Amino acid sequence: MDRIREAVSRARSTNPKLAERLAPEPRPRFHREPAPDIEHFQQVSCNFDGFGKYRIISNEQDPALAAYRVLRTRVLQRMEAEGWKTLAVVSPDSGAGKTVTAINLAIAVGSKRGSRATLVDLDFYRPSIAKYLGLAEVPSVLDYFEGRRALREVVLRPDLPDMLLIANERVTRRGAEHLTSARADELIARCVEEFQSRIVIFDISPLLGCDDAIAFLPKVDCVLIVAASGETRSQDLKEARQLLGDKPIVGVVLNKARMFAASNYYY
Repeated sequence: MDRIREAVSRARSTNPKLAERLAPEPRPRFHREPAPDIEHFQQVSCNFDGFGKYRIISNEQDPALAAYRVLRTRVLQRMEAEGWKTLAVVSPDSGAGKTVTAINLAIAVGSKRGSRATLVDLDFYRPSIAKYLGLAEVPSVLDYFEGRRALREVVLRPDLPDMLLIANERVTRRGAEHLTSARADELIARCVEEFQSRIVIFDISPLLGCDDAIAFLPKVDCVLIVAASGETRSQDLKEARQLLGDKPIVGVVLNKARMFAASNYYY
């Protein structure tokens, strides 16, 4: 991999036309509308009684809260140092807990004063965010991609600290097509600029097995990898890392690891 990078670097320096072709495409600019009042988005109520079943943080006494606050701080510090706003939460395969990580990270970010998180469900094979939050019959991000609804009409305001949600309950095999479209560019730009998000978190399909994630990753600033202790194979993790190429990684979360049960356990 290093030899390939060195070869590309030499080619860029000696061939200006090649360098121009290899340069990343600038993000398209869209007409910037006035920032909407958050109160104008549709408010929805989560089913907090079901949070425990899906390991979603629901209160200040949750022992997992400290871990997600540490994750929040590290992710925000790295992203702000680089000027990044968009984060994709990925895993090599299904079952690693990337959706739970994405939700809990968004809740932890939103609970920090002055930090709005926008969470977007772009896993078109197993969309689960609405289910985990106990939301039913909500507007789908696919309605936006298919031109059935405007973007503002699919943005939800759950009863969680300073958090916006773009959910989905439908499955599609046209995910890569949607995620490489101009509407995907518009979604990203407006979530960052109009919705005044400190961070936009995308839950996307696993890297191995479909091309949705590979198609979308060039559009985001960085990724957070989620692996399951005792389940994610090292070979799959290596293959996923290769697929990411030069995309910046803010960290790796080892999920489903045993926690120490000592009464004086703090970290």
